[in-house]
Amino acid sequence: MNRLTRRFENSSLPLALKWSLIIACFVSLVMGVLGWFLIQQQNESYRFQNSLLGSLVVDQLALASSEPLMAEDNLGLQVLVRQQEKSPLILGMQIFDLRGGVKASAGVSPIGDILALVERESETDRLPWKTPYFDAVSFISAIRFKGVVAGYAVVTIDQKPLEQQLVRLKRTLLATTLGLILLGILLAFPLAHRLSRPIRQLVKVGEAVDRAQNRPPPILRRKDELGRVIHSFHQMADGMEKKREVEQAFSRYLSPTIARQVLNQPSGSELGGTTLVGSVLFCDVVGFTELSENLPPRAVGELLNQYFSYFSIAADSCEGTVDKFIGDCIMVLFGVPEADDSHGLHAVTCGVLIQEIASRINHGRRAEGLPLVEFKVGINTGRMLAGNLGSAQRMQYTVVGDSVNLAARICDICTPGQVLITGDTLHQPGVESLVRAEPLHRVRVRGRKKPVAPYRVDGESFLAESKFQESLERILPREDIV
Repeated sequence: MNRLTRRFENSSLPLALKWSLIIACFVSLVMGVLGWFLIQQQNESYRFQNSLLGSLVVDQLALASSEPLMAEDNLGLQVLVRQQEKSPLILGMQIFDLRGGVKASAGVSPIGDILALVERESETDRLPWKTPYFDAVSFISAIRFKGVVAGYAVVTIDQKPLEQQLVRLKRTLLATTLGLILLGILLAFPLAHRLSRPIRQLVKVGEAVDRAQNRPPPILRRKDELGRVIHSFHQMADGMEKKREVEQAFSRYLSPTIARQVLNQPSGSELGGTTLVGSVLFCDVVGFTELSENLPPRAVGELLNQYFSYFSIAADSCEGTVDKFIGDCIMVLFGVPEADDSHGLHAVTCGVLIQEIASRINHGRRAEGLPLVEFKVGINTGRMLAGNLGSAQRMQYTVVGDSVNLAARICDICTPGQVLITGDTLHQPGVESLVRAEPLHRVRVRGRKKPVAPYRVDGESFLAESKFQESLERILPREDIV
């Protein structure tokens, strides 16, 4: 079959004729499957309607007979079962007491020992049965009075009328399906001929692209127009696939924003940068050395990956760009490389979000008896150089400057769970009005002559905000905590 298909594809028959045969076969197959599906659906619908009718009638009988059964009103029960004579689909009705005795009966029923049939978990059951004269289904339901089973009701439904209707419907569907298949076959040739017109034009475009690329043709070639189209666009597909692979690699090693800048701008891969104002966040692990001593390297890596994956999502949600992972530290930029008038507020929000995410993860790990990891976050705002640094052979997009170093030093003096910011960050638009910050004593940091006055961010001021909670739940819902 495979060889026959390949010979058909590689034959020199006109494309319109090939497509006519393919479309005719396809229409026949589709309509055949569709007809089969509709018939199956009608079978399922028939069974469902039959079951629904029987369940409804037996439930109504059980509901109406509960009080007469408890009152030993046999005459009332007999009147109820006589209702079966009003419907040609109902062959019989029976009412049994809790001991299996028949209290009222009308019509036919195959059930003699009701207690043997109700020893199942389902309250409503069905029993199909056939005789030379009947093709029926008996439905059984428990009769309840104030929540207590008092007996059982049985209703027998005749399936012959519904079966006859189903047979007529199947015949109609079958005739319709065959008619549509014949119509599809008749329309296949003009449709295929019309569809092949743009293919011929596409061949010319593809050949022009192929000549511009000046690449050797593939080993396997088709003899018709479609073969040349496949060959031409195969070359284009290879180039697009390579470009996609490069973009995916960039998106893993660089932030999407920086990756787009490098790919779309010719100057994005040149050394140098631009001086601008932005905010920098450093998040560092507390006690990483001790953690590394007590855990295998693979466990340490998996532990950091768990936290950092959520921190990266938090940075993206706050318009931040993850610049790099430095061992146990993550560096996030705000307002760089894309301008952001609220970079200071976004940086502070991201810092509080990171601490709250870490708290949730630690809560889950504590319940599992796993080691915990605490973090400290330092944020600073100021002028910095943003661009490509390194050499012509190997470079990296990053930011440098005194404001970046200060953010790292602020992170160093944090205590576990804290978010410290500088006055430059506090005075950014929107920060003072939305953030409660407690000034701390001036401290000296490594590498600076003058002391620095940091501010401790009160995370509770954020936790009360509905938008902050919505962002937190999107990143790490409580039910997803390990």
